Amino acid sequence: MARIGDYELRSIKNKILDDLYNKKEKELENRQIAIAKQSREYYLAPIQYLIDQLPIEMVSHDRDYQLRIKYTPDKDKSNISIDEKWVYKAETPIINPVDANSRGSYNQTPENKLDKRLHGITEQLCKDMLALRAEQQEQRQYLDKTTQMYTGSLQLRKVWPEALHKYLPNEPVRTEPKIRNAATGKLVKSPDPVVPESLKTRMTTNLLEDN
Repeated sequence: MARIGDYELRSIKNKILDDLYNKKEKELENRQIAIAKQSREYYLAPIQYLIDQLPIEMVSHDRDYQLRIKYTPDKDKSNISIDEKWVYKAETPIINPVDANSRGSYNQTPENKLDKRLHGITEQLCKDMLALRAEQQEQRQYLDKTTQMYTGSLQLRKVWPEALHKYLPNEPVRTEPKIRNAATGKLVKSPDPVVPESLKTRMTTNLLEDN
């Protein structure tokens, strides 16, 4: 049984987690972007008629619109479970608020507040994110624990569900023992063990007795 190296084990675990969760993570990210985009539209809507009257050079343009999202499922709000930026990024600069006190190109995009009309779908998204992260953590702990206990592909095949076997390397083909002829010194093939005659007799006897 071949031992799998530490680096390869890490790669295997990361590949499993990527395959399991990358698609879902991308879906959640797209929902974040959609919320940020909608919040921007709500933010601009009341003043859009004023913006339309201004010369284009007097209106700030930037690619990013950022939201600061803080969420906790606790009623007392003492433990923030999510505290991060959600960004809607346009392909080209569009009308966006910028930090009036910023100098140069760094930190010029302010973090905006979420529009109240989006609180419901944002809360649901945060719940979905936390649920996925909990599931990911559970899966990672399982992979870490099993690969700490076992480092051989044959061992891991016995404890991992069959769906994960494809990530493991194949077991090396077992070679037959090499025996040298005492007289010539040449290698000879090791013969297969001969089935005991008593076994054949016993099987025949049992078959006859059953009949």
